[in-house]
Amino acid sequence: MISRISFRFSADGSRAVCLAADTTGRYHAESWTLHADGPRRDFAAGLNGGPAYTMALPLDTGRLLISRHRAAGIQILELLHRDGQRTPVGTHSGPPLRLLPAPGAAGCLAFAWLGGRDAGSAGDAGRLYAVVEAATPWMREVARLPGPVLDAAVCGHRLLLTVGQGSGRTRVLVDPSSGAPEPVPFLDPRSHVLAAAGERVLLASRGPAGAVLVLADLATGTCRALDPGGELPGVAHPVALDPTGTAMAVIGTLGARSVLSRWDTVTGAVHPIPLPEGELLPSAAWTSAGIWLPYAGPGHPRSLAWSGPDADRLHIPVPRTGPWAPARLETFPGAEGPVEAVVQGPDWRTSPRVVVALHGGPSSRWTLGFEPLFQALAAAGITVVAPNQRGSTGYGAAHTLAIVGAWGVPDLADVAAAGAHIARERAPGLEPPAVFGISYGGYLALLAAATQPGTWSACVAVAPFLSGPRLHADGFTTVRGMVERLDGLTPADDAIGPRDVERLAPGLRAPLLLVHGARDESTPVSHSRALAARLTALGRRDGADFRYLELPDHGHAAIGAAVGDPVTAVVTRFLTDGGGTTRRGRPLAEERR
Repeated sequence: MISRISFRFSADGSRAVCLAADTTGRYHAESWTLHADGPRRDFAAGLNGGPAYTMALPLDTGRLLISRHRAAGIQILELLHRDGQRTPVGTHSGPPLRLLPAPGAAGCLAFAWLGGRDAGSAGDAGRLYAVVEAATPWMREVARLPGPVLDAAVCGHRLLLTVGQGSGRTRVLVDPSSGAPEPVPFLDPRSHVLAAAGERVLLASRGPAGAVLVLADLATGTCRALDPGGELPGVAHPVALDPTGTAMAVIGTLGARSVLSRWDTVTGAVHPIPLPEGELLPSAAWTSAGIWLPYAGPGHPRSLAWSGPDADRLHIPVPRTGPWAPARLETFPGAEGPVEAVVQGPDWRTSPRVVVALHGGPSSRWTLGFEPLFQALAAAGITVVAPNQRGSTGYGAAHTLAIVGAWGVPDLADVAAAGAHIARERAPGLEPPAVFGISYGGYLALLAAATQPGTWSACVAVAPFLSGPRLHADGFTTVRGMVERLDGLTPADDAIGPRDVERLAPGLRAPLLLVHGARDESTPVSHSRALAARLTALGRRDGADFRYLELPDHGHAAIGAAVGDPVTAVVTRFLTDGGGTTRRGRPLAEERR
């Protein structure tokens, strides 16, 4: 397996599940048992559908509960057994069910409640259910609540729920055996539950001076603010409490690196836990056997790393696949200061081909994790330079928030400076770098290619949009919220003017590959169609000057997780050929040859 996503842990922390892709790109539900001497894979079974519409929950009984979403709001639940057999549980229509693994003593498979943007208007939105096996009905009502459930956590034998109530929210505890909701007035209902261990709950709250970590004891009804006695490195993400509630695991984000610490909640002492350079996902389980976290390195596909009960050293399983290309961090000049970048492949100064890769988000970053696309490009002799320009996370608030109200302004300036530096410092006779981007990165790549036509040898944009205002007008609810939150609506007022790709399209003179999934649930495919039509109107020829590849069965994740993914092969060939285009409509399998 070279890609693992969507990690979930059982209620008691003894089992885990993830969605894993093998080298062919086929996804499986992968089940693990977590032992003191390391994780052991129980079984893996192929998925009936893509990972974007599937969730798997590990059950304490050794099976998996699979939830699959189909068209027209249909949600199918089934049990997946060790031998690969599937047992139907039930079918639900309407607002989606949110699911939480149930402890073994609860007498059910999972707890469920209505979620999604339409849940608040549903007649039974304020109900908590137990999902039961081989019964009719397969959902048994556990409790009636004063409003829709916003989030939930298992705390010992009870559930701690955040419930919407009018324009506000409240916290309640529910014992599944009785179903009576018990108010928890001493907990700030606006706080966010980070982790729980028995009766102790770790919450992030907001005080007058900013974010505050609070440790609550449900048994005594008390809360205590936490203050580390030592410095926590990077941006801190507390992810787990130990079984006694006296220590927490904290992932720190230091640019493209992840670091790990154990924070003693009694003394305040902070103990660093050594680990190789790489990426830790903010998901963990901590039991009496130790702590478990998903880890990936640049040459190490993601797997479950673990540490013993004392959490003093992280153990990394040896990958069975490879060898994979290593990666390193380098610094490049930005418009107003240095920009860190992940570099994979040969020295970019002498490599035959270089591509500057721009991440999506925009509130995201490249890490020293495992990127199948980068591995495929490096294997083809293409060096990848993946900068974390302004707007990226992990480098402080000023760096991240620089693009608020200025989409395509400071980040575009950083990309322009880094691209010009790479083009200038490459050995004589070598072509300039290409630029590549996905989602927001695709938008930024198109802006870079249109405003710096002499810097780039080619451009690849996957699932891009045309501008912040047009994404807000055409996009889905969650996307519109992101545009508002990061203020992508304010037009730039400088020499370039408003950052609308269609307006700037006359500057797109480098060979262009435009890729978009027809079922994109994030950035509308109509944006890529409009850009292709605009280029055609400008006299550019599809198949010669540019190539528009629309994927009928793909969503926003147009590029798959496999190194040999067919879309990855198209992108790699395009960049290997120096932007050479191919006839429109040519089958992907033929292009791979």
